[in-house]
Amino acid sequence: MAFIKRLTLVFAIIYVLVFLYLFLFIFVPPVQEFIIEIRQSVAGLTEGDTYYWALIISFLICFLGSASVGFPIPFPFVLFSLSNSIFLRLSDLGFTAREIAFHPEFWLQISGIAIIGGLGAALGELTGYIIGFGAKKIAESRRSDVLQNIDGFGKVILKNQKRTPLYVFLFALTPLPDDILFLPLGMIKYPFWKCIIPGWLGKNITTFFYCTWPLLFQLGLIFGGLEANDFTNVVTEAILLLFTITIMFFIMGFDWGRYLEERTKKKEQN
Repeated sequence: MAFIKRLTLVFAIIYVLVFLYLFLFIFVPPVQEFIIEIRQSVAGLTEGDTYYWALIISFLICFLGSASVGFPIPFPFVLFSLSNSIFLRLSDLGFTAREIAFHPEFWLQISGIAIIGGLGAALGELTGYIIGFGAKKIAESRRSDVLQNIDGFGKVILKNQKRTPLYVFLFALTPLPDDILFLPLGMIKYPFWKCIIPGWLGKNITTFFYCTWPLLFQLGLIFGGLEANDFTNVVTEAILLLFTITIMFFIMGFDWGRYLEERTKKKEQN
């Protein structure tokens, strides 16, 4: 396993910032109050006419999350926050978590955020596909370790092209930047319609899942005998962000080209 020093430094800084954020939130009351106040004000984004702003944010963050190359954009964290703002607004109106689970307004609004987010992710995938050939030239001329690792990962996935649509669908279920897969698809001129359809379906599922996470989390706490409140929500969002970043770090830092070469040599020896 070969990790790039610069990439490691970038992710290390992100980790430190997230842990610092958690530390200040847990142990510094003024900071905790400030963050909770901001969260409560964000809940207004999903109310009335301002709901369209939530849709725009969902579209943009999912587009950037799919189109980003070499830098993590944790869109699941943003989707969680937007959906959680809907949950908080209904909670402030006196609805319990169980009642919200059967409330049509909740499901209608998070479905809108999820579908618009899925559309943004699909268009982001198109961007990665189009610039695939150019990215290959950059990787060769500038010897970009990140892009070479991404290209190596794509070769592992594309080794059996009959299964590529399935891999695209499964990969779309993760919070990873889709260009990790769509760049090599563009490089080999793989038919776009064969990858955009399973990619769009997969992204719709994953965006909807992250939008339902606040409700599932709240119900889990209730059934577990714990109290669901602003404090637990903030901690959960931070943990989700750390989980997302960790997966991105592994995919971007692992030397997939070397892994594929060693795997091929072992098969030839056997």
